[in-house]
Amino acid sequence: MDINDQKVSIVRNSDTRKAVFSAVELLGGIDEKMVKQFPSILIKPNLCGGVPGEAGSHTSIEVLRSALEFFSSYSAPLLIGEADCSFNDAHEVFTSLGIYELGKHFGARVINLSEGPSVEAEVPQPLSLKRVRISSVLHQSLIVSVPVLKTHPWCAVTMNMKNMYGAIFEKEKAFLHNGLEKNIVDINKVIRPHICIVDAVTAVVRGGFKYGLWVGCPPTKLDLIIAGINPVAVDSVGTRILGKDPWNIGYIKIAARQGMGVCDLQKLSVVSEGYQFNEF
Repeated sequence: MDINDQKVSIVRNSDTRKAVFSAVELLGGIDEKMVKQFPSILIKPNLCGGVPGEAGSHTSIEVLRSALEFFSSYSAPLLIGEADCSFNDAHEVFTSLGIYELGKHFGARVINLSEGPSVEAEVPQPLSLKRVRISSVLHQSLIVSVPVLKTHPWCAVTMNMKNMYGAIFEKEKAFLHNGLEKNIVDINKVIRPHICIVDAVTAVVRGGFKYGLWVGCPPTKLDLIIAGINPVAVDSVGTRILGKDPWNIGYIKIAARQGMGVCDLQKLSVVSEGYQFNEF
């Protein structure tokens, strides 16, 4: 495993833009040669998993704007992609949150990942899903995962790996909740983010349901950005910030045991700015 897969950065700064830029810089920046391997850059926030406008329940516009600004410096076309879910239609969420206008400002095309051309991707060494239908755009682009840091009622925590689960073509993802943790792992074998930037500016630490979706009760202001290359490593650090042990999170533990990343916090290289990270 590449040593960069084990590096995770954490930045605390009330200036969201500075926090995002600093978190990526602490990783050593983004290799331009890697970016040039792809025809486009797809930024995948977590928008449909929350209540629009409810702080912490979805990726904030400030973090999304900062990610767009950072990646707009590369020559590849920018995309913002999110898929429908059982509770939210992506187009409606894009409209209510001003995503179309934001995309226009940065020259980014806004895409509903539940529409358009798709591919049936085979899952290598499947645990439960042999094939997964995904948007062709996901298959072709450099993927930047920009989820929000949240606890979760069914799988304990949600960050990058769960964000990829939210990217699949099917609107009715609820049927995959049977065997959810293995399904999350299988989906991440097919859709793996190349860069992870977690919005922990406002997080859901203590959660509850509102309109059938999980929100903060109340939302917790942390002013943090967590970044890294490997989603298992980044999600493990985020899990600890939420006060939980990543070895106790089913899909993180399964992914680590399948060689998809490291969840042992003592084996990760955590670099921070303005924040003291404690393993346990």
